[in-house]
Amino acid sequence: MTKLILVRHGEASASWEESSDPGLSNLGVTQALECADTLFKFEDIENFDLISSPLKRAIETAEKLKTKLNKHLSIDPAFAEIPSPGVSFKNRQKWLKEIFNKNIDELENPQKNWRDKIISEIKKIEKPTIIFSHFMVINTIVAHIENNASMVCFYPDNCSITELNKRGNKFDLLRLGNQLSSIIN
Repeated sequence: MTKLILVRHGEASASWEESSDPGLSNLGVTQALECADTLFKFEDIENFDLISSPLKRAIETAEKLKTKLNKHLSIDPAFAEIPSPGVSFKNRQKWLKEIFNKNIDELENPQKNWRDKIISEIKKIEKPTIIFSHFMVINTIVAHIENNASMVCFYPDNCSITELNKRGNKFDLLRLGNQLSSIIN
C-alpha cells in the first residue's frame, strides 16, 4: 500500500482572472509554512517523494516542506491547473464557475485530456508521495476515487491536506482536507 497526500497551494497573490501564474500572498506564505509544519509531523515523512505543479503558487507552497526535509522537489505539469485555452482573463472566473457545474462527459477536449493525464500520472506513483497542486486537480482525483462524474465534489481550502492510499490502480480516500469557506483564487 502506498500513501499519497494531496496539498492545495496556499493563498495566491492574485486571482485566477488577474494572473495565469501568481505566487503566494503574504497569507499564502504563512499557510504554506504552517502546512509544512503539519506535514513534517506525519509518520515516515522523510520517505515521501515531493511533486509539484509547475505553477508558482504550488511550487512556493511545496518549497517550505522541501526545505524542512532537505529533499528534491519534482515538477510535473500533469498536476497543473485546469487549462482554459482561448478564455480571456476577464472571462476566466465565469468560465471556471461553469466548469464547476459540469460533469466529466461535458468537458471540451483540452479539459478531458488534462483530466486523463492526471489520472494516468497518479496511477504511476509507486512510492509515498506528496503532490502540491490545485483545487480542480484535487477534485479530479477525489471524483475519480469516488466514481463521481461531477467536476467539483468538494471545496479544498488553501493548504488543505487530503490523504489517500493506493494499491495498484485502486485508491482509498482516507481523509478529505479542510473545506474552503471563501472564494477560489
